[in-house]
Amino acid sequence: MTRYIAAYDTENIDHALEALPPLIHLHRKYEIPATFFVVGRLLEQDGPKYRELLDDPLFDIQTHTYSHQMLKDSRPHGPAVSLEEMEIEVGRGKQLVEDVFEREVIGLRPGCGFENGFTGAPERLEIIRRHGLKYVSADLRGPLDAIPASMKPAYTYEADGYGDIWEIPGHGWHDNVLKGATGHITFFPPIYEFAMPPKNPETVVDIFAQEGRWIEHAVELGLDFVSLVQHPWSLCSFDEKISTIDLLLVRAQQLDMTFTTYTQYYRELAGEA
Repeated sequence: MTRYIAAYDTENIDHALEALPPLIHLHRKYEIPATFFVVGRLLEQDGPKYRELLDDPLFDIQTHTYSHQMLKDSRPHGPAVSLEEMEIEVGRGKQLVEDVFEREVIGLRPGCGFENGFTGAPERLEIIRRHGLKYVSADLRGPLDAIPASMKPAYTYEADGYGDIWEIPGHGWHDNVLKGATGHITFFPPIYEFAMPPKNPETVVDIFAQEGRWIEHAVELGLDFVSLVQHPWSLCSFDEKISTIDLLLVRAQQLDMTFTTYTQYYRELAGEA
């Protein structure tokens, strides 16, 4: 049975707080868990407010780095920060989540993501391991770092000497890119022909027609899990009620999917559940 992992990159310092309440309401309404990858600078500025909103057993809180810098070279976004700067991005970002929420942080989602995650970057995987992180969600793009992302299963970085670190990818569109909020390149492998919008999406129904197809396709293929790449600020700016997420959660229920978080899924993969 395919798992649905709802995940949200919580990163926009100007709009994240106002975007979270309707999203939280929907997950509590359906009693569906979610993972929030939170940028550390948000917690530095408004930590108590984020704790008040997200401190709920339903929600898994993990790190989205300290300030959303590139942790690996990216074709659309430029070169990676130095290893010394990555130490801060990873270590400070993790520490802030742990300090504010008083929970252990074992998962990292880097800003923007990369084709094949951290494959081929052992010196960066070493930093991730040294800070006690057990999994990353960095494989968020298709060929040539394009979007939408490929529908990959979870894997480890054993080939780079880090078989203890799991990669749990994100799939499909980044919602902000689908809406045209950024200028990213896109690429449509033939297997994903269904993902090409017939026109620029203008309504909630248009967005759902694209994003809902990814979760339907995951079920059709019998994939172990599917997780779309979503951003609260983008969701709320498009529709303050965040109705797209409402439709996606209902569709996942109709498909009889099971619901979990990134951390719980990691524990299943690692045999810790």
